[in-house]
Amino acid sequence: MEGGLTLGAVEGALLFGGGLLIVGVAFLMERIARALRHGFSVRLQLFLSIAAVSLLTTSLIGIWAIERLYVHAAQVMPTEGSASELVLLLIRDLGPKAALLLILIGLVGGGAAFSMGRTIARPLEELTATAERIAEGARRASLPTPSGREMRQLTRALAAMRRALEERHQMEAFVADLSHELKNPVSAIRAAVEVLEEGAVEDPEARDRFIARIDEASQRLHLILQDLLVLARLEARGVSMGPAPLAFDQLIKGACEACRDQLEIRDVRLKLHIQPVKLRGEARWLRRAVDNLLSNAIRYSPPGGEVTLTLKQRGDAAVLLIEDQGPGVAPRLRGRIFERFVTDRGNRGGTGLGLAIVRSVAELHGGEIKLLEGEGGARFELSVVGAA
Repeated sequence: MEGGLTLGAVEGALLFGGGLLIVGVAFLMERIARALRHGFSVRLQLFLSIAAVSLLTTSLIGIWAIERLYVHAAQVMPTEGSASELVLLLIRDLGPKAALLLILIGLVGGGAAFSMGRTIARPLEELTATAERIAEGARRASLPTPSGREMRQLTRALAAMRRALEERHQMEAFVADLSHELKNPVSAIRAAVEVLEEGAVEDPEARDRFIARIDEASQRLHLILQDLLVLARLEARGVSMGPAPLAFDQLIKGACEACRDQLEIRDVRLKLHIQPVKLRGEARWLRRAVDNLLSNAIRYSPPGGEVTLTLKQRGDAAVLLIEDQGPGVAPRLRGRIFERFVTDRGNRGGTGLGLAIVRSVAELHGGEIKLLEGEGGARFELSVVGAA
């Protein structure tokens, strides 16, 4: 009875193992068919290598074991037929157990291959996903934490390549944008000088008009170069967090107080919804970001319009929302409004660098600047991480 139960258990195990084998083979064939179209992954290559070595090793061990059984049986039994019968009897008795053992070895080998492949492939997959995000424009996407000497070396090499490519791209974009922006004021100055040299200097009215043009163009050049120096200094040196939290709400109120003259000239009202918020950051650059956003909102607001500032804390971030009642941002520029020299709504005395400075300040403080959807006017949301 006990032998029957044992035999039934072995047969059940064999049936279960056979079912697992069929499922595993079907899954493996599907993976191989996909790999033939897209290429073999590291996981599949490792699994096939371990599986092939395991099958070859167990086959050789099995052949060797049967051969040794036959040799020993031939030494004991008087005839060759009796020796063969003894070997077959031993195989019949030990076969199910050996088959079960081979199934267990196969499952263990497959699990080990999957685990090793996952350990090797996951860092590569994470690096690939990060590289794709960077290629799509995620400027602050961080590389995954490497594990293992080879992965650390690969991550460092990718980080160095990323920095070199970004610097090259930034330099090319900077030169192209700067050339484009300087072209108009320089052309205006040259044209005015040529007209004056041709005799307009003798006419007081014409002379004053062209001198005013030269002065206007030179002031624009001064503003562009000043903002470029600010942006270059910010991106090169970064920000230094102060030892103690600063009152962000008081900083915003100070910026509002400083623009009173501009508000009166433009006939624009301020509406404040400011909550007390403290955060860690560099007051000088945060004030510059708020000044730029506030100045833009006032500049593009119509006479009698209203600019609304709302400050609140969201988790560990301070969030400032600035809304104006101006013409808003054209849909074609919404995706590029924070790039250098991209400007909209008539370019009313701006350099096209103010929002680029705001973006750099926000990112260096762990936050971001966003243009929110809305009807009428522009709505900018500045978030700064580090609220205390």
